[in-house]
Amino acid sequence: MVSRAAWVGGGLVSRLLMVAVLVAAVLLTVNNDTKRKYADDIYKLESYSYTVAAAAIGMAGCVLQVPVAVYLLCKSKRTTPSPLVLDVSMHLDVVVTVVLATGVGAGFGATVDALRYVRHSTWPNDETKQDFIRYYNKAFYPAIFLLAGMVLSMAATVVSARLRARAANGDVADDV
Repeated sequence: MVSRAAWVGGGLVSRLLMVAVLVAAVLLTVNNDTKRKYADDIYKLESYSYTVAAAAIGMAGCVLQVPVAVYLLCKSKRTTPSPLVLDVSMHLDVVVTVVLATGVGAGFGATVDALRYVRHSTWPNDETKQDFIRYYNKAFYPAIFLLAGMVLSMAATVVSARLRARAANGDVADDV
């Protein structure tokens, strides 16, 4: 049987990995640029700003959750966790997962649509077209990292829900 400490530890590991993956997503998004310089940044879509915001919200949620997970890990043998703390933790995990899921949809959706537009439009020269195609192809990488962060957030949500269910049922045994 899996102990409560193992569940809490698994949630802590998933949250720490999630922060690392979301940092990578933000860095890849912010540092993605075209080779040529253009008069305006019209090619930088608003959806990419939203994916950065979603990743920042995900990281903020993790930063709030890590101290709780460490506290639960340290106290898991001695006391039963408060259902209120576990409720807040679980609901925060759900909100972060939903925000990250919308960020994934925005990132992939905008990139696919922009690539379709670039490939099927008439351009003054082929260099510009290829520059935009390279830019939007690189935009898939942060979306993939955001997707990985969302999956890790779902894992943390499962852990939070499991711990909350055990506390609600009055399950104080360490290995169930």
